[in-house]
Amino acid sequence: MFLRKLTIKSIFVFFIFTSFSYAIENSIIPHVEHFEKIENLPAKKYSRVQLEELSQALSRKQERIRVATFNMLFDLYDHKLDPHNRWPQRLPRIVDILAEMQPDILGVQELYPNQLNDLMPHLENAYAFFARPCSDGEMNGIFYRKERFEVVRSDVWYMTDTPRVPGSDTLTMLLLKDRRTGKQFAVFNAHLAFSNIEKRHYQIHFICRQVASNMKEIPVILTGDLNTFPNRLDLGKLPFYDGDYLHRLLLKHALYDSKDMSLIGHLGPYGTFTNGADDSTPFKGTGTPGVFLDHIYISEGILTLIHAVQPGTVGGLYPSDHMPLLIDAVVE
Repeated sequence: MFLRKLTIKSIFVFFIFTSFSYAIENSIIPHVEHFEKIENLPAKKYSRVQLEELSQALSRKQERIRVATFNMLFDLYDHKLDPHNRWPQRLPRIVDILAEMQPDILGVQELYPNQLNDLMPHLENAYAFFARPCSDGEMNGIFYRKERFEVVRSDVWYMTDTPRVPGSDTLTMLLLKDRRTGKQFAVFNAHLAFSNIEKRHYQIHFICRQVASNMKEIPVILTGDLNTFPNRLDLGKLPFYDGDYLHRLLLKHALYDSKDMSLIGHLGPYGTFTNGADDSTPFKGTGTPGVFLDHIYISEGILTLIHAVQPGTVGGLYPSDHMPLLIDAVVE
């Protein structure tokens, strides 16, 4: 088990993040904050009942929990990338984008131990981290604010049938108690297989079983890079068409895409990969509309205020080949 609860190293640390303090371009966060004020919503575009529901939800903003999921891209193939997109050059951009987003809970994927060691000094004043290595060493873990949340229970399961094939195969879980409200909820985080469509199908069923058997009475949030491509036959270059099918499996187990459940709606790019408009090359743009590889699913008992993809760049460069996805939510 890997659980890091690191203390403040110095009384001279004044910031939650040890940030490199570069400017963030195109950040979605100012727009999120703008639209989470009822006076900034266009009242004429909502029914009276809908507007009242929005007003009541936003009146609970002090209970808000910002949850994010972020595939940070492993450094295993850095030699194939342009120098400015290799891990040492991306690390400052990741730190700054997280400082801009200020998540309370962050599910991460494609983070290896050496990368975690590089990242943790910049986050350790505010966050603890929980994970157990996948069979290939990947740390698909969960960061959470130490001052706000108490860990009631933690677990990691291996989402593989036998024999195990090395790869990204862990399902990480934290049962947290919010010290601000006293409410408990569970956070699951996963990174599903990309190249093996049958393995991805197995992993979705595994997630559904664990959520159903472990958290029957507790609200649930599932973060992750699920590698789900929509069933869009008109987009012949998509590698798979099973995303909508896997989405339906999650729905059958009472897990809902927070994008669909968001009261205010969605902000930012309508996808999470950074490919350009005409090809699949990463770090080129805001992706193919409708291709959400990354998701945050919720159960009953989680009220989603807003859903957003963060397209922010630093010096014109993306922090990763995926854009972070976030929600602001309230535990009911």
